[in-house]
Amino acid sequence: MFVSGAYGGCSSSGASELVSDVEPVSEVATESEVITEVELPVEAASEVVAEVESTVDATSELADEVESTVDGASEVADDVESTIDGDSEVADDVESTVDGTSEVADDVESTVDGASEVADDVESTVDGASELADEVESTVEATSELADEVESTVEATSELADEVESTVEAISELANDIESTVEATSELADEVEATVEVVGASESVLEALTSTHLPFE
Repeated sequence: MFVSGAYGGCSSSGASELVSDVEPVSEVATESEVITEVELPVEAASEVVAEVESTVDATSELADEVESTVDGASEVADDVESTIDGDSEVADDVESTVDGTSEVADDVESTVDGASEVADDVESTVDGASELADEVESTVEATSELADEVESTVEATSELADEVESTVEAISELANDIESTVEATSELADEVEATVEVVGASESVLEALTSTHLPFE
């Protein structure tokens, strides 16, 4: 059999090119040999077609994936655009916040200044309170000394009261003695008066006797 170029392997040109490579066989070639020689390139072409179809399918799937990727990228772009818009709004909010923070910082600074003045006032008040505490302490010490003096005076007064009480008791006893003496004197006076009366009566009797019985001359 005389086949030009055999089938030269499996070319990517398809079955038509493979069939065209087959030249007329000689008169001695049988029909079955010719069919066999033709079937081999056809089978190879069929395999190539299958590979091409697989490649086309894979390409189609890849195209679908690319399309999905493009759609995803478009959605991502939309999200990015929304994010940029949101970032712009956030930037505006941040700027407003910064302005507000600056105002707050000014308020804080004013508050700090006020607090510093209050601290100075408090310090002055504390100093004044300390001086007042010293004065109060001095007053307490003086009061304590005065209390000691008053206690001493009270003790002396108590001793004097005891002495006065003793003197009053002695005077009371002396008064009782004087009263007893007066009573005794009164009784003695009564006795003296009675005696005087008796003496007077005796004198009267004596005078009467004398006048009645004169003595002889």
